[in-house]
Amino acid sequence: MSTTVNSIGDTIEETVNAVLAPLDPTPSVISVPEDIKKRDHSYFAYLPEQIVIDMQNASPSSLRKAASAVRQLDSLYEENNKVLLSIIANVMQMVWVSERLDWETPELTVETSYLGAIKSAKNGIYDTSTGNVDFLSVILPSLVVITVDNVAPFYEASKSALETCLRQNNDSVLANYLMGFLLKKAGRIEESISFFAKAYAGAEESFQTSYAYAEILFLSKRIVEANLIVQKILLRFPQNAEGLKLASKIAYAGGNLNNAEEYISKVLQQNSSDLSSLLFRAKILMEKKDYIHAASLLDMYSRQDNSSKDYLLLRAQIQLDWSRNVNSAVSTIEKALKLYPDDMEVLLFAARLSKSANTPIAGKSVEDYAEKILQGDPDNEDAKFYAVEGAVQAENWELAYKNSSALVEKNKFSKEICFNHIKICLSLKKFDEAWNYISSLYKNNPSDEEVLENYVHVMVSSGRSVQALSVINQLITNASPKLKSSLYYERSFLQSVEEKTLSDLRYSLMSNPRNSSSLFRLYQIYLSKKDYRKAMYYLKQVSALKPNDVHIRQLSDELNSLIR
Repeated sequence: MSTTVNSIGDTIEETVNAVLAPLDPTPSVISVPEDIKKRDHSYFAYLPEQIVIDMQNASPSSLRKAASAVRQLDSLYEENNKVLLSIIANVMQMVWVSERLDWETPELTVETSYLGAIKSAKNGIYDTSTGNVDFLSVILPSLVVITVDNVAPFYEASKSALETCLRQNNDSVLANYLMGFLLKKAGRIEESISFFAKAYAGAEESFQTSYAYAEILFLSKRIVEANLIVQKILLRFPQNAEGLKLASKIAYAGGNLNNAEEYISKVLQQNSSDLSSLLFRAKILMEKKDYIHAASLLDMYSRQDNSSKDYLLLRAQIQLDWSRNVNSAVSTIEKALKLYPDDMEVLLFAARLSKSANTPIAGKSVEDYAEKILQGDPDNEDAKFYAVEGAVQAENWELAYKNSSALVEKNKFSKEICFNHIKICLSLKKFDEAWNYISSLYKNNPSDEEVLENYVHVMVSSGRSVQALSVINQLITNASPKLKSSLYYERSFLQSVEEKTLSDLRYSLMSNPRNSSSLFRLYQIYLSKKDYRKAMYYLKQVSALKPNDVHIRQLSDELNSLIR
């Protein structure tokens, strides 16, 4: 039904003016001509209250309602109506990008600060020249948070403006959505959650609000909640590539690798040249230990891009964990370090590789990398672990113990951290402390092979010989080859006759020929007997298993000099 301004009367106009009352101003750096201020102050004053409410809410459905109502208004304010329809269309296209416009955007013959703010936002500019005369003039400049990544230049102005809008209409989907993005892009993830939640509650049917809420929950490591939202997204938008990508990441983070691969495969079925999805599928396959297919995907990716950070990290990982080609892994990660010298993930992998290979990477030790990471992120637990590893490799046991004690106190249930601390305790002859930690781990994980290996090792190292021998003889018959090899190695220390010691070490190598500890002990035994050629035989095998170990290379050089 058509409604004229004259029939509305003064009462309605007073009501509408109250709804569109001037708001608290945001900082302005551009002066506004007085004629524009006066014109904009009453530019939409003729609107019925329901249209105003729908425009302030600005969800996809409320914008459609507003557009429909505006098209039915009297032609007295035809140009103003065209401006409003243009605003609605622009907000839909910029913010609610998954929504379809079912009306034509009218041509305009006037310029307004409203559309000027939208144009500026599209160009990445926060426009403070709108005059701040009503809800729309205050909120429209903040559309820029959708188009740019760096919100620092206008963060305070936009935050103040959006707070003003939310004071007037706390349920505004658009204001909550934009505030969520502003905070997220400013790195204030936890603060943004409540705003995305409010926007989602007001427009659950919208892909954008649902996706933004699921993503922010995922970034906050609230995986179960994120998964609930993303499953609803997939019910409504089963083929949406962005939804499938997010679902894959959430499934991966939740440990559901099969679902993660299924979702990302659907993306690649739609677009086989999606490089980021190709790389993520490779990552999933590597986590599933399907290295052959992962390597094939990495080869495909490298034809288009062989220098991206994620590609280099995955390539180095597959070289280290599957190919066992430490030299290639070192070369790859050194390339990554040149391209991304301050990236935390690259630095962490360099630290891991330096620890694993016991060799400097790009001239720096594991301690160097750990120190650099901790300078930028003092609470990084992985870097603290590598700092301990660096001290261990340098045999700086007191420093290692100090750092490890603080780390293990926070991570009592981490096997790797506990095993490391136990090793340090044994080196410092803190046998009781080592025993307390391994006993606790054994009590909670009596069938875990790594725990059993360390349990027996602590018993042997701390002089609990009778107890150790009893446990070894009980386990050794039915043990796996790897555990059996470890048990024979430990039992070799309990033998009183050299021939039995040698026999246990040979049995250890029959169960696991790659047991570097047994090989190294045989080297030590023959070195002490001055049988240098046999010592070299076993040291070469250790060297083959640890080709980049600086200490082993040094021992090999010393032994070569004795043989000559």
